[in-house]
Amino acid sequence: MTTNYRVEVRGVLPSGLNDELRRRFSAVVVQSDGDRTVIPSMAVDQAALRAVLDLLWDVDGELLLVKAIPSDAERRNP
Repeated sequence: MTTNYRVEVRGVLPSGLNDELRRRFSAVVVQSDGDRTVIPSMAVDQAALRAVLDLLWDVDGELLLVKAIPSDAERRNP
């Protein structure tokens, strides 16, 4: 089952990791303001989420948040 997730990490990710995330997950958006990096919405299954977290772990990324974002249908029918 695919779910949308928001992921936040302290600091800026290495550019190679940004490229790898885009290569593996195509349309992923990676935003950074210097203090933190945000992937505001990533539609993946649990195995792919695990792969993202493993990539962040591999570069010593300090995870701040992983949040499942309910779909519009889930918001209307809780």
